[in-house]
Amino acid sequence: MEDLNLTIAKMVHEIRNPLTLINSSLQLIETTHPEVKDFQFWSQTLEDVEYLNQLLDDLAVYSDDRRFFMCEADLKEIILSLKESLQPYILAHRKNLSVHLPAQLPPVFGNPVKLRQAFLNLLKNAFEATGEDGCVSLSARKYLDQIIIRVSDDGCGMTPEALADLFTPFSSHKAGGTGLGLAITQKIIRAHYGQIDVTSSLGRGTAFTVTLPHL
Repeated sequence: MEDLNLTIAKMVHEIRNPLTLINSSLQLIETTHPEVKDFQFWSQTLEDVEYLNQLLDDLAVYSDDRRFFMCEADLKEIILSLKESLQPYILAHRKNLSVHLPAQLPPVFGNPVKLRQAFLNLLKNAFEATGEDGCVSLSARKYLDQIIIRVSDDGCGMTPEALADLFTPFSSHKAGGTGLGLAITQKIIRAHYGQIDVTSSLGRGTAFTVTLPHL
């Protein structure tokens, strides 16, 4: 565990340095070209950079046993905000995202930033598994005392070998992958007293099902 903590600390340090430079560049662009604030996705870009800083803070304490702050969280609001945040990526990469939510969803007891991180990881994995014009779907529904969230794609699917160690930290079967995204996602869901399951068929797509207790 000590070696894992050291590896994570090194990764956070290496990512934070260029991110700081990116943030500084964005601030300089806005100062010298204030008209950029009229760009449709400018404020969202700044928000996403700040969100990435928050994720690095979260990753730095990945192996800690400390509990993070929990409160009443609006899952529907989190999902809709995430959908809006992903629009630049969706447009740039010619992806398709369909979101199906009921008119009302009861709140959950959780951390909004952590939950957003978990569902962002699932959506990004789904997008990366699909080709151009690939389709990703996110749905949520209430069932008894739980909320069931499903993220599915029509992408390449996974082999049994990939599924076997899917949630193992630093184990990745895709080029350039760190193997941290799904490990962090599973840890977040479990910290919310929930469960995450996956089904996949090679060449036919993958579906993640997250179950969370609601208030």
